[in-house]
Amino acid sequence: MDNVTNSLASSDASLKVPIVQLVSSIGIGTFMATLDASIVFIITNRIKEFYVVTPNIVQWIVLAYLLVMMAFTVIAGDLGDKYSNKLVFQIGMVIFALGSLFCYLALKFLVNSILWLIFARIIQAFGATGMVSNSMALITMFTTKKNRGTAVGFNNLLISISVILGPVLGAVIGQYWEVGGVFLINVPIGIVGFIMVHRNIPKTKPLEKGRKADYIGSILLAAALSSLILSASLFVDMELSSSNIWAAVCLGIGILLVPVFLVWEKRAPNPLIDFKLIKNRKISIGLFTAITNHQGYIVIIYQVNLFLLSLTIVQNEIQAGLIIAGLPVGMAIFAAISGKLSNTIDARYLCTVAMFCVAVCLGILAIFISASAPTWLYGVISTIIGVCIGLFQSPNANSIMSATPKEKLGISSGLLGLTTSIAINLGIALSTAILTFVTTYLSNSNGLDPFASSNYAIGLKWVFAIFAVVTAAGAILSYFRGPEDRKEETLTLRMDTI
Repeated sequence: MDNVTNSLASSDASLKVPIVQLVSSIGIGTFMATLDASIVFIITNRIKEFYVVTPNIVQWIVLAYLLVMMAFTVIAGDLGDKYSNKLVFQIGMVIFALGSLFCYLALKFLVNSILWLIFARIIQAFGATGMVSNSMALITMFTTKKNRGTAVGFNNLLISISVILGPVLGAVIGQYWEVGGVFLINVPIGIVGFIMVHRNIPKTKPLEKGRKADYIGSILLAAALSSLILSASLFVDMELSSSNIWAAVCLGIGILLVPVFLVWEKRAPNPLIDFKLIKNRKISIGLFTAITNHQGYIVIIYQVNLFLLSLTIVQNEIQAGLIIAGLPVGMAIFAAISGKLSNTIDARYLCTVAMFCVAVCLGILAIFISASAPTWLYGVISTIIGVCIGLFQSPNANSIMSATPKEKLGISSGLLGLTTSIAINLGIALSTAILTFVTTYLSNSNGLDPFASSNYAIGLKWVFAIFAVVTAAGAILSYFRGPEDRKEETLTLRMDTI
């Protein structure tokens, strides 16, 4: 067929891409990226033993991936708007699959240095940015306000399922096959996903033709975010000489670069971050609360998992994964449900209630966590938090993307994807910094090992108490995003049909 004109309304476009077909095609990319992240968390200790390296070195398997995600997710969204959201998404899938293959080969043949694996993880991360930053933009393009919440909900359902499978699958593959197998499974998934996107998603034209990318802004943002996260990581590095000094230097650089970035963005002809978007309360509050809320479950997945394993409350990673499995299960169940609800109920109500419930659960853990606490307590709390996260994610994403002008969908999608990377980094780094500070102080006072059971438990009480307060503050802020605009779009979609 000949190319149609650019007067197709978004409601017409949604008829050409049914929700199941749309989400199943795009969801494979986000599924793959999320699955890889959760798998790596569970096998980090095995990689440390495989390469015989210290924890401060092996952490770069996670940090290198996430720092690249933070630095380039928004850039990839900008490239999607400039060239084609579908094209950048597909390129991301190819790069991610190749990076996964390189990870496997590094663990299989380049066993003398962990640097090759870290390099392969960086390649993976570049691919993941293309998928994460453009997935929500594509969903928004081919849906209307009447069915967008449903599509977003099903997309988050796939993400939640990948979070469920990640820890268990990673533990099983690492224990019964080989560690590199957790990366190799991404290759066939990537091939299938590429074919599905190619066949099921119509071609998309540039939304901002001739727009020049803000490379200086990209570099400044990457440097600022990386410096701030690195400072928190170095602060708790007990093996690095003068770690506190280096942490202070990185913190100072990060703080200095933030105003430099903001000044540049205000003067740049084509800024990386459009401040007109940030001035929209639905977008700015949605992005900020996404970071706050994500941290609430990251500290559960990361810190409770280590607590159970370190004190041998459980015997292996599979048992630890099963205890907190209620969190991703709850996310999966309510991701689709809340997406449907967000079609008719304002995000300010759904998100505020969900965040308050997460804060209450973190507060309960702050009170009752101990080496003698029953394991069912962690299971129940994890499940409730998972339900609340599922209740929050889809309405929040729907609110942000529905408030975004069509020509900026890639940027908003990239910013939304960036919140996850920032939250994971901050959640891990800040919770570890709090835990280390408290346990070290207690050790100096009582003479016990910093991570003796009593000191460890008290340290986590402080972690969960602080994050409970932060989450509660985010819940209050979430309400002030305002009511949703339920009027149908009149903007047109530029696309090619075959």
